[in-house]
Amino acid sequence: MHCHYLCKGNARYFILLVIFIASTLAVGCGEEEAPLGTVLIEGDAVNEKATFTLDELKAMEDGLVEADYFAVNSYGTKGYSHFKGIWVWHLLQERVSLKEDASKVSFIAEDGYKVEYSIEDVKKEDYIDEQNPQAKYKMILAWEEEGREYDMKHGNPFQLVVGQKALGDVNKPYWVRNIKTIRID
Repeated sequence: MHCHYLCKGNARYFILLVIFIASTLAVGCGEEEAPLGTVLIEGDAVNEKATFTLDELKAMEDGLVEADYFAVNSYGTKGYSHFKGIWVWHLLQERVSLKEDASKVSFIAEDGYKVEYSIEDVKKEDYIDEQNPQAKYKMILAWEEEGREYDMKHGNPFQLVVGQKALGDVNKPYWVRNIKTIRID
């Protein structure tokens, strides 16, 4: 009878130990999380991961962009929105150590929504506005729209904004909200 209680106690201890180890391993797996209000830059083509806070991005004055971006959504609705943010290529070129084989840039939202661009697309300075042929745009990571900063109560305060590649280009579906990670491969 004594062995029965001892063995039963060891079994409980063993089960608790297994649960603890499994939960510890599960937490340690997966992609790194950046705190709210920061964006993480990582990937196979990055020499060293980097994170940037909203205040750090705002301080990069040479790369700041403020403009009215023209958008066409999937239903054909057209319109302008005023954004303020950082040119993505400026951020990568000035503050991130990229490997020479960098070719693909993925923008990943908190909910897992992801869009991918080539590194050449990120470098572009001449995205267009089909209604204003003189306008030339850069791909930006915006934190302000229509003069108001994004509220962190609604998620990470960063949105990818990009002009059109050609006349009629449906570009708004690529304006990813709540970006938490920029992955470069």
